Amino acid sequence: MPRYIFALCVSTLIVLHSRHKKSLSVDGAMAAFILGMMTFSSHLTVFTVVLLGFFVSSSKLTKFKADRKRILEAEYEAASERNMIQVICNGLYGGVAVILFQILCEKDHVGCYDHARWSPVLMWAFIGHYSCCAGDTWASELGILNKGWPYLITQFKQVPPGTNGGVSLLGLVASLAGGAFIGLLASLTLYIEQACHGFAWELIVLGSVAGLGGSMIDSILGATLQQSLYSEDKKVIMPDHSQEQNIKVISGYPLLDNHQVNFLTSFITSSACALIAYYMYPVY
Repeated sequence: MPRYIFALCVSTLIVLHSRHKKSLSVDGAMAAFILGMMTFSSHLTVFTVVLLGFFVSSSKLTKFKADRKRILEAEYEAASERNMIQVICNGLYGGVAVILFQILCEKDHVGCYDHARWSPVLMWAFIGHYSCCAGDTWASELGILNKGWPYLITQFKQVPPGTNGGVSLLGLVASLAGGAFIGLLASLTLYIEQACHGFAWELIVLGSVAGLGGSMIDSILGATLQQSLYSEDKKVIMPDHSQEQNIKVISGYPLLDNHQVNFLTSFITSSACALIAYYMYPVY
């Protein structure tokens, strides 16, 4: 089957499933379809597996313990249905990496992905990007369920659940697990697809570091450049644009919103991963 036919079929199925489960809005589904076409058209299956792993795990965790999250988050219902901006923030750099991989690397038809100059660089950028996004998503969706209040990463004081920049042991473990999950998927797929490389243990390490590191970067940016508002009446973190009375500023300055923080975090993390790969892998 031609890859573009495969990409069309899988992308369509994802859109239909997402709309049925209400995990993507209409514009979010359109963006996901384009991202799917970009990713699934690659001749390397690892890109498909990583994106599907991130999409399925994130969708499931968003709905996990939904009743408790409704109590803790004022905008849970809106946040649980991801829109176009969220898809772009969680997929743009990964999409760019896989497109560049197809243009620069697939035409060479190398035996192993790490035997071409730009292949490992773009592969690490792709895996680092989705490990970062998975780590942040897992930490956000599971960390808010921590029994105790999280600690603000910049001041180490306890803050209400849902505060930007709040970290907890559960959230940190979840971010590490999310990144490791993406790295494990990549390693297993490449081992089956390109056995000449052997089992790429380094990708699990990459995923783990990108997941935890990306979550920490996200927390630092969220605690400083993103404002968190707390309703004394409702006892929940409110959206940035809230006009309600009796609102208390918990932390940060209103310079960036959540989407911009995620976008910047994924850029920093994926760029760092690409730079490390550039110096790690020799030129053949």
